[in-house]
Amino acid sequence: MAKHRGSKGTVREAQLLRNYLRKYLPRNVIAEHSGEVVAANGAVSGQCDIVIVDPSTPPFWDEEDYRIVPAECLYGVIEVKSSLTRSELRKSWELIAGVKKLPKTAYYPDRQGRTRTIYGSEWPYVPTVGMVFAYDGISLDRLCDEFARLADQYPPENRPDSVWVLTKGFINWTDPNSPSDKLDPGPRPGAGFMEVKATPQQILMALIAHLHIHFGTAWMPPFKITDYMTDAPWSTAYRAWLETADDSAPS
Repeated sequence: MAKHRGSKGTVREAQLLRNYLRKYLPRNVIAEHSGEVVAANGAVSGQCDIVIVDPSTPPFWDEEDYRIVPAECLYGVIEVKSSLTRSELRKSWELIAGVKKLPKTAYYPDRQGRTRTIYGSEWPYVPTVGMVFAYDGISLDRLCDEFARLADQYPPENRPDSVWVLTKGFINWTDPNSPSDKLDPGPRPGAGFMEVKATPQQILMALIAHLHIHFGTAWMPPFKITDYMTDAPWSTAYRAWLETADDSAPS
């Protein structure tokens, strides 16, 4: 299990969660503070600052401000920073990419046949969304330099969907098919990106819209928890009985 972080990180994440996310997220999802994400194949994410999950399925572990969440029930992660630097952006990007790569396979067939089209592909579930939120940071121009460098190293589905710096503005992907640089919820193949300078109030309003676009219609196929129990070291088989014929019964 991951180590607990310092109080500064805990406070900044709790403030965002309590004062903003729990008020303005769509009610079909919930945000929780701090956790790891696990997949049915045994892969485990790094420690995430905020996880956005399906409310119908409880976590595998929940103690104080820490939980373990199955990948199938995860809709998004938000990495929270006091001050966003190029180094911190790179660390957040790598963590988000790792979470997005976790396979989502433990589902029963979805009788409704729903799909989600994003990142240039069609998915039989809602792929994990990743964002970075910072209270302050270096200039957007310098962050965009690092953003561009990192984007060349990852496919669209493993990139962050947006970056928000409360005192500066935000970075969002653009529609590759729009000549007017229309903002896109997430990156597609060939997408560019845009820095938007704004006041804190404007940033928070834009973030509300971004959250609703991603999570307002989020859905999950029926979760198949038994896929996590195949090789689980939760217990050891000791003795088993097989049904046999009753020898004492009259012939």
